[in-house]
Amino acid sequence: MKISHELPLGLMHYGYEWNDYDYCLPHLIDKYLQYRVYFQKASLDNRFIIMDNGLFEGVEHTTEDLIEKINQFIPDIFIVPDAWNDSAVTLRNAKSWMINHKQHLPEGVNLMAVCQGESLGELISTYQTLLDLGYTHIAFNHSSCAYFEMYPGLDLLKSQMYGRMEFIRKLVETNTISKNTYHHLLGCSLPQEYMCYKDWPFIKSGDTSNPILVGAEGVRYGDGGIDWKPKEKLEFYLEQNLEGKIEDIKFNVQKFKQFIK
Repeated sequence: MKISHELPLGLMHYGYEWNDYDYCLPHLIDKYLQYRVYFQKASLDNRFIIMDNGLFEGVEHTTEDLIEKINQFIPDIFIVPDAWNDSAVTLRNAKSWMINHKQHLPEGVNLMAVCQGESLGELISTYQTLLDLGYTHIAFNHSSCAYFEMYPGLDLLKSQMYGRMEFIRKLVETNTISKNTYHHLLGCSLPQEYMCYKDWPFIKSGDTSNPILVGAEGVRYGDGGIDWKPKEKLEFYLEQNLEGKIEDIKFNVQKFKQFIK
């Protein structure tokens, strides 16, 4: 499984060393010259790039803006706009991008859609519909409300971790999973979840800033991971100097690599 950790500006020079590929947040391209230059170089160096759509960061891009950035940086994968826990809107967007926009994108850019839904059944149905729409790249988000409903007796983070695992296991158990499809894990609630996918080679990549954010708080992973999650997102640390926490961050990055081996 290829892994990428989104990095603050002051740590982006570690990108090629720490990450198997680059995960691009398009709203940062216009905001920070350093961020733009990094991804211009990554594109020229033929680095594998996945471009996000901004949902997790709460950013609403116009279709025109996203298409412009796709044409500038030519990512290998673009995640089409989805909606939290809303299968209908997510599928409508997925269909629109496949029918109306794909032909206007550079050759080699693959569209990826995200499974969204309010229940396990709806998540499975969304997955099946995405396959029917012709999607060969599909992502599993880390915090669906369906996960908590599946494990209501656990705290939120553990229910999200076990819920996503159970969703994927159910796809496998029912032979619904398409093993020729590229699957991606969007983020994580707890990093130790990534220990559990070693027998599922159809999961090709994942992204999470968790090792960076935990290290930025001066905390190191244990052998079994952690049982909490930083409240701040990447942008809180984006312009901060984290050199004083660099050893903790490096430790977590290396420990995460061990989790997926």
